[in-house]
Amino acid sequence: MRLYLPHTERHEQSCRLFRHPHSNTMSISRQVNKDECEFLLPKRVDGVVANQLEIDVINAINEGFPRILVNLAEAEFLCSAGIRVILQYHRKMKGLGKSLLVSRTSPEIDQILELTGFRSQIIEK
Repeated sequence: MRLYLPHTERHEQSCRLFRHPHSNTMSISRQVNKDECEFLLPKRVDGVVANQLEIDVINAINEGFPRILVNLAEAEFLCSAGIRVILQYHRKMKGLGKSLLVSRTSPEIDQILELTGFRSQIIEK
């Protein structure tokens, strides 16, 4: 099954409109270890970074990785779009018999995930 990014002009505009003036322009790093792909996210995961994460995750799924990890150890801020991407593709991967999990969190992100009630579902054990 091949996944495609729902690319719309409106989605792109909303990412530009809501970009925080102090948004971290660092890109997402990717590390590959055999059948595992890990994405290391920057300090600020805003709408722009969440959009890039979605693109990167879709590419990793299409490349056939059975295990995808999202490393939030450096992140201090995680917007709702970032949470949506993690949850949406966690569910998609689970449905395919694969996994997408959060590998590490900073204290700030751990608290956000705990407050949203999703921590136990998406944190790597």
